[in-house]
Amino acid sequence: MKKHFNKMAGVLICILFGFILLFIMNRIDYIWGAICTLFSILTPFLYAFGIAYILNFPFRFLDKKVFGKIKAKWFQKIKRPLALTLTYVVFLGLLSFFIAILIPQLFENLSKLASNVPNYVKSFKEGMSWFLNWLSERFSIDVSFFDGINKSLTDLIKSLANLNNLGTVYSAAVSTAGVLYNWVMAFIISIYMLASKDFLFVQLKRLGAAFLPTKWMPAIYDVIDVSDDKCGKFLVGKILEATIVGLMVFVCMTILQLPFAPLISVIVGVCNIVPFFGPFIGGIPSALILFMTNPVFCVEFVVMLFVIQQIDGNIIGPKIVGSQVGLIGFWSLFSVLVAGGMFGIGGMILGTPIFAAIYTLIGRKTKKRIEMKGENAERVIEMDVLKSESLMNIKAKVEIAPHIKSRFSSKVSTKSDAEKNDKDES
Repeated sequence: MKKHFNKMAGVLICILFGFILLFIMNRIDYIWGAICTLFSILTPFLYAFGIAYILNFPFRFLDKKVFGKIKAKWFQKIKRPLALTLTYVVFLGLLSFFIAILIPQLFENLSKLASNVPNYVKSFKEGMSWFLNWLSERFSIDVSFFDGINKSLTDLIKSLANLNNLGTVYSAAVSTAGVLYNWVMAFIISIYMLASKDFLFVQLKRLGAAFLPTKWMPAIYDVIDVSDDKCGKFLVGKILEATIVGLMVFVCMTILQLPFAPLISVIVGVCNIVPFFGPFIGGIPSALILFMTNPVFCVEFVVMLFVIQQIDGNIIGPKIVGSQVGLIGFWSLFSVLVAGGMFGIGGMILGTPIFAAIYTLIGRKTKKRIEMKGENAERVIEMDVLKSESLMNIKAKVEIAPHIKSRFSSKVSTKSDAEKNDKDES
């Protein structure tokens, strides 16, 4: 009776699951819209988590390393609020400095660039037409493909000429207001997150202990520790590295008297956070802006940026970021391309540290499994692959399963018979 009841329960569960899937498929637009709405509501909290996570490193440094050395009892009660206050004061000071010094120049550069872009594009189009006509007359090269480029540039000029449209300005203002609201709210929420992080951790641990199998918790803690170690140090190091590179670009462009120094230094610095492709993402549009202004400026900028990137790649990056990621070049490139293709720029930034955490966890598990198998596994690792000697020596070196051993033995015997026949024929 109990067996029959269990079978009926399984059938009912499968039917219910099928109805749920059909409901989701028929209402996928509404469900996806609800998910997007939920994420838009939670956007300030996601931003706040990012701010709190980054500021947790200086907060922890002040709390443990600086104020932790003061042993007075009265000071122990105020050291955490003091560390939190000092962290946000320094953060707000740096942010205010950049806003007061950099933002006005950025707006000035952007307005100047926007007003001159139609002229730049027109000059660029005329120069390209002259160059392509010269190629056609000199070398008899078909340059008909330029017609499409010419049409695109013409449309670009028309769209840039209509940037002052009232609807465009209104939509841009609404979008900017929404972004500012999210970031202001995120900043306020991050203060509460960082102030009550210990209590939030305890709540999450209690939820895990209550609703997850207890044997899973050590593995979950290990995943969190490795992810925090890889992602945190990588992000803080890359932000500091990008700030230094941006300042170097600004100083060098100011010395060389190149235009749009604040704008281009911000572009190059922010894009430098992206591994591998960051210098290209920031350098190519910056070089194009300078090329439309004056080709000589473009050449000077490219040479300058190449020197700065060499200094960054060989001196600044290894000193700041170091080997925290622990990936070879192939896996770093793999993680950037895959995560970038799936999640865009955010994936390109976070793909490397997240993949490094996964890589570390898999490496630990692999090492543990090899140690459990003992010398047998070590011998398999040391053996050569795709060589005839490995087939000859596998029986002697490794204790393998009987059916696999017989297969290899048959291959070895077949190979030996073939060699014997060759000798007899000779």
